[in-house]
Formats: sequence, C-alpha cells, structure tokens
Amino acid sequence: MTRTLSWLTGLLALVGLLAACAGAPATQAPTTLAEIAPTAAAVATTAAEAAPTAPAAAVDRTGWPATFRIGLFGGDDAGAVLNNAEPFRALIEERLGIPVEIQTGTSYSAVIEAMRAGRVDAMEVGPFAYVLAVQEAGAEALAVGIYPQDEENPVYDPETPSFYYSVYFTKKGSGINSVEDLRGTNFAFVDPASTSGHLAPKTGLIKAGIDPDTEMETVFAGSHPTAVLSVWNDTTQAGATYEGNLYRLASEGQIEFCGFPDGRSSVVRTPEEIQAVFDACPDGHLVILGYSDPIPNTPFAVNSELPESFKAAVTELLLEVKDNPELIRSLKQWYDMPPAELNLPTVDSYFNSLRDIARLLELDLKELGS
Repeated sequence: MTRTLSWLTGLLALVGLLAACAGAPATQAPTTLAEIAPTAAAVATTAAEAAPTAPAAAVDRTGWPATFRIGLFGGDDAGAVLNNAEPFRALIEERLGIPVEIQTGTSYSAVIEAMRAGRVDAMEVGPFAYVLAVQEAGAEALAVGIYPQDEENPVYDPETPSFYYSVYFTKKGSGINSVEDLRGTNFAFVDPASTSGHLAPKTGLIKAGIDPDTEMETVFAGSHPTAVLSVWNDTTQAGATYEGNLYRLASEGQIEFCGFPDGRSSVVRTPEEIQAVFDACPDGHLVILGYSDPIPNTPFAVNSELPESFKAAVTELLLEVKDNPELIRSLKQWYDMPPAELNLPTVDSYFNSLRDIARLLELDLKELGS
C-alpha cells in the first residue's frame, strides 16, 4: 500500500526490539500514540532543543556540509518528485547559504544506503523505513510531515494530525457487526509490506485477541483500492485500508460508504460515535468497524552526526513551510513536531509504536524494505 503523498509513501521495514505495547481495543480510535520511553536508538537532541532560537545565519556554522544533499524515493516518476521538491530545495539553499541537491533512489533501501555511505545528508523514506534508517544509517528525525485532508487544494490546517489510521470495514448486512465478529471470516489485507494495509491492522487484531493467521482466511488484494473493492464486490467479507481511502473511493463514485458527518479522516472517534454511524448505515454500504492504533507520518530525517546548529537551522525551515501557501501547494504537505501532549523526549520517540509492531509481528525489516 502506499498512502498518496507528494514526496513519498510509506513502505516498511523495521528494527529494534522493545517491550510490546499494551493496546487499547481496536474498536476505538486511540487518543494518543502508544506511550513509550526513548530507546537506545533515540538521539540526544530533544524536540524542544531542536527548535532554533535564531536564524541560521546567526549561528556557528562549524562542521556544516559544503553541499546539503537530500535523498528521496523516486517512485514511478523520479522527475515529478524532483519537480515538486524544487521550490523547497531552492528555499533551503537560499536560507542556509549552501548548495542543496535533491537525489532520488529506486527504493527506500537505496536511499537508506546512500545515507549510510555518506552520499546524502537527509531523507524522507516513509515511517517504517525511517526506523530502519536509524539503525542502519544513523538517521535522526527533525520533524514530521503533515498531509492535508484535501490533496487537490492543499492548505494549512492546524487541526490536521501528524498520524493516520488503518480501519477495519465491512459491508453492512454481512452479519459482521464488530471487530470481534471478524474471527472466522475471509478478510482482505493490502500487501505484506503495507503499514496501514497489513502490519498495523494485523497488530490490532492480535491485540484484540484474534490471530489472523489461524482464525481468519486472509488474502492480499495488492492495493488499497482493490482491497476495498474486494469487499464491495462481495469477494471478501471484510478488509483493512487507510481511512482516507474509503472517503476517496466514495467521492469517486466507486463505492457507497457510510462515513462520519464531518467527512474527515485521522480524527479520534469514540466507540459510541463508531456505533452510531454503523447503526444508521443502510445495508449494502461499506462501514467502519474499528480502528488501528495511530500510525505516525513520515519524518524528515538527517544524519545524526551533523552539527546541532545545522539541525536547528533545517528544523526551523521545515517548521516554516506551514506559513508558505505556495510551498504547501507544491509539496502537498508541511511539517510539525509530534503532539505536545505526548511529552516525548525526542522526535524519534514518536516512532516507537512502529518498533512495537516490529517486535510483536517478528518482522524482518531489511527483507520488507528491500
């Protein structure tokens, strides 16, 4: 699965063994990401310390790179990736006062290897691939990408979260009325390496007491749209996808879907709200049964060995994107710190929930990220 982003999408990989998180029921959209202590991979700079107090030109530039090189996943159209990133590249170059280059890789692993080998200084490679990059290339997250609800008309909205959800869904009238009812059903995941189409929802099912490998008949549909259409066309009884995919397919007329009245995804929903929408949904429409734990968005990460003054200057530029409508239109995103209410010691700590998934599912990050 790939969640549609301007620069890249989330493939995975993973690393690190942490204590398994004790999860909330999969039927409720959690209010926060999993509470987590910093890991050995967490870098020393805290999110608060990363915020600069002076413009880049006023700080000590000792050890700054002669050229700042940023690695991005090229996807199916590396030229479009470079074109979309050009306004931001030019701004960084102007503000930092050094040449800035954008490089693309043919895979997330290729971009990670480029940082490990010293060929790039920064990257955006998807949340799970970032976790691998911390281990393999010494990456350090500076800020988290925020993606607008309306990709066709992207504008800054301070209420847009830095995470998203996978949802469990079915066709109303199927006899499946809750996540607990998924035991014994045939179920459509997206792809083995998909965060919101497989790894996160599988983790949620296990935490809800259901073993998808032994208590369900599961298939991989290959993409998010096909997973949804598999349920819509009664090929499977239920499935998992990222929440926004259901709203998008409904807006395109491909499915009939009972969404929430505000039409927004990545919003915390109570069990009562979920049940109310389910009860009001007519038979034959797709409807949400429950939510995974929140999945953090892709971070902008740099080589952790770069000087603190350089990291601070880059962080300042990232956080200024939200104030530039033209950049938001080009990038279709802006950046922010993780939610302040989590009181995280580092931006990297925001991704510990993915490390928990890795441990619980015993995933081989390198194999998935290849």
